[in-house]
Amino acid sequence: MKLIPALAATALMLIPGLCRAGIDFENTTQALTAKISEAHLSASFDFSISGDRPVTIKDIHAFCSCVKAETKDKKMTYAPGEKSSIETVFEVGGFEGTLKKELVISTDDPDHPEVRLVLEVTIPALYQITPNQLVWQTGSAPEPKSVRLKVLGEDPVHITAAISSRSAMTTAVKEITAGREYEVQVTPQSTEKKMLGLVRLELDSKYPRYQKRLVFFNITDKPASVSAANTVPAPAATAAVASPPVPGEAPKADAKKP
Repeated sequence: MKLIPALAATALMLIPGLCRAGIDFENTTQALTAKISEAHLSASFDFSISGDRPVTIKDIHAFCSCVKAETKDKKMTYAPGEKSSIETVFEVGGFEGTLKKELVISTDDPDHPEVRLVLEVTIPALYQITPNQLVWQTGSAPEPKSVRLKVLGEDPVHITAAISSRSAMTTAVKEITAGREYEVQVTPQSTEKKMLGLVRLELDSKYPRYQKRLVFFNITDKPASVSAANTVPAPAATAAVASPPVPGEAPKADAKKP
């Protein structure tokens, strides 16, 4: 009589579709903190195959081009008991602050057809720029407005140029503390017409991704309260983004540090 349960269990295992397969990740979230000097961060998501049949990874999809991912051994099908990992590389680029980047692993495991992996990345800011947008009302006095840049890292960094995307908006750089703090003054020639643009700050940081920062400006006919509410924080950009010139205008105007 004791043979009956054993025979029944064996029979069930032989029935197609009842054999279990699974891909099990040790963890699905990795927390990373970048150093100022780091341009790339790496993380591994270890997994093993449980059950009675192989598991095939059909796709590894990263939602951001800043994340590259592949299996450690370049395989996509794994036998029961095998172990491997998803190797990821995050390109820091111009990101700053804390962010999450997700990947979706698609498999033929019926119990886990998709597994979401998360990179939680903290990237230090090297500069504090306040404010990151300057706003004038149309028809107001074309008075200068300023932004302050403070260097937060240990090494001194200098502003070498402040380049306006609009020739009708001039810039000047004032050194408050050498290598530590600067004031960038931005002055419109007129506020009679609406205008959008930016000032590209060029800096002599030894790290390429910290050598450019953007400050945006706007001459608008919207009330001040509405303009402030619609202000979008400026991204920590590492490349110049030029605004289209106004017809009849000359190209950008440069302001070198005195």
